[in-house]
Order: sequence, then structure tokens, then C-alpha cells
Amino acid sequence: MGMIQTESAPTTAPAAMRGVTGPEAGAGQGPACAECGQQIVRRRRSARQNSALCLACDQKARRSAYFQRYYETHKDRILAKNRRWAKDNKHKLVLLRQARQARLPREAGQPRACIDCGTLVVRAQRCRRCYIRFRYATDQEYRARRLATTRRWLDRRQRLGPRLDTAAAPAGVAAN
Repeated sequence: MGMIQTESAPTTAPAAMRGVTGPEAGAGQGPACAECGQQIVRRRRSARQNSALCLACDQKARRSAYFQRYYETHKDRILAKNRRWAKDNKHKLVLLRQARQARLPREAGQPRACIDCGTLVVRAQRCRRCYIRFRYATDQEYRARRLATTRRWLDRRQRLGPRLDTAAAPAGVAAN
């Protein structure tokens, strides 16, 4: 039993592979897409199709137009939903913003900014105010320690009463 070998007609390589460029490259192949330059091959004709675009580019353009019309029609509802999600997921937004900012390449001369509020900082990731807020939110021991300190300070201030620094002030300032 021998193997049957079929011979097919010799195929010609595409014009680009043969080194042919210019107007003679597309001769006999049909029109090229205005977007990507690929040959336009149509299996079906439709009134909606753009004859200057290939199937993929035409589909991409039609989808883009559809979603633009949809967004314009439902813009208020979409934005309200986005705002609601942002309000419910503040911690996710913070993490996403921090991750995005960490991924951004920085130039050597560019100053650093706080990853939460954008205030300029020297070395740290966060400014002092945002660092304290971050510690309060993430470290329960730190929160308890700071709250105890604040309570003691308020108690002492109430016991001593409001301090009047008139004795330390110059006589001319107190008289005015």
C-alpha cells in the first residue's frame, strides 16, 4: 500500500513576500482597507458596511458608533451608577490610585508627591496628615494609643481651663 501524493497547482507568494511594493503590489488583489491596509474581502454585502474598510475595521467602527450613541442616550444613568460605585468602594479607589501612581515612571528631577492628596513630600510616600489618616484606618493599636493621648490632652485642658497668655504679652498689645 503506497501513499497517495496529491499535487496541487503551484501557489504564488503574496506581493510583499516577493519584494514587490507600490501600485503593482495590489494589482489583482482588490482594494485595500483605509484604516489598516489589509486587503478587503467581502463574503456578504450590506448597506451598513463601509466599502473603504475591511471587515474587522468596519465592525470596530460600527461598534464604536453604537457605544457612543448608547452612552449619549444613557449618560446620566451611567454617571450616577459610577458615582454610587465610587461612594460604596472608596477603599478600592484609593488602592487603585496608589497602584497607578506607583506604576508611573518618575524622572530624577521630578519632585515626589503624596500618593493620597498630591502634596509635595521629600522622601515619604504620604504627607504627615495622610500618613496619620492611613495609620488610623489600618492600625488599630496606633488608633487606640492616639485616641487615649488625645483624651488625656483634652481632660487636662478642661481641668486647667483656658490659658490666658496676657502676662507673657507686652503691655502695649494687651492694652489695645
